[in-house]
Amino acid sequence: MNGEQAGVRAGQAVSGELPVLCLDVRRVLDGVPVHPIRAEFRFDAVSPMVVSMTFTPWRGRGVTWRIGRELLYRGLYEESGEGDVQAWPVQEEGEVAWLLLESRESSAVFELPVAEVGEWLEATYKIVSAEAEADALDWDAFLGELLDDRERPDD
Repeated sequence: MNGEQAGVRAGQAVSGELPVLCLDVRRVLDGVPVHPIRAEFRFDAVSPMVVSMTFTPWRGRGVTWRIGRELLYRGLYEESGEGDVQAWPVQEEGEVAWLLLESRESSAVFELPVAEVGEWLEATYKIVSAEAEADALDWDAFLGELLDDRERPDD
């Protein structure tokens, strides 16, 4: 990881600015972190339960995943998640954690630096605390979207 490229852009969360974390992480193949990948972590206070991560290889298009903020945070320190998204610390010194992302087409494991990602997540919790996450949800709009999206029978 390149120390010059790591860190929270725009410092910590400053008067309404939402932090973006830009890192060079490594993709893990056969248990060995090898391929560098550019990762951008984004947080939106409108949807505080979720963080977006865009992984962009040095050549090619990026892929964005949205996962639970708590899942990612817990995964830095203990096993977290199940199924398509899982995170866990690597037992060696606790400096890195691995993040597994799976879809029907493929899967990937990424090595994340615990200190940088943990610091960024703590900055997001200063913007919207874990206790206040549910307050940001618009349940009426959410349920309305679910009902609007379901298939309607043809007349």
